[in-house]
Amino acid sequence: MNDIQIDEKIARVADILEQVDKLNHMIEFHRDQSGEKSMVKQYEEMRSEFLDELREILSNFDIDIEIKGKAA
Repeated sequence: MNDIQIDEKIARVADILEQVDKLNHMIEFHRDQSGEKSMVKQYEEMRSEFLDELREILSNFDIDIEIKGKAA
């Protein structure tokens, strides 16, 4: 992996973490305040997709992660 590829992967990891943070807030809001179960499910699915991508990127660096009790 060359330096440009590594830089792109690092930037993508940072972007994914930002997206997951925003989704966490939206999930919390809809779960606790609005009660919109369909929105919670939609945001949880999006979060899961981001986390799958994060696992894949990190596996390129021989890093396995565990997310809230789910093995990578």
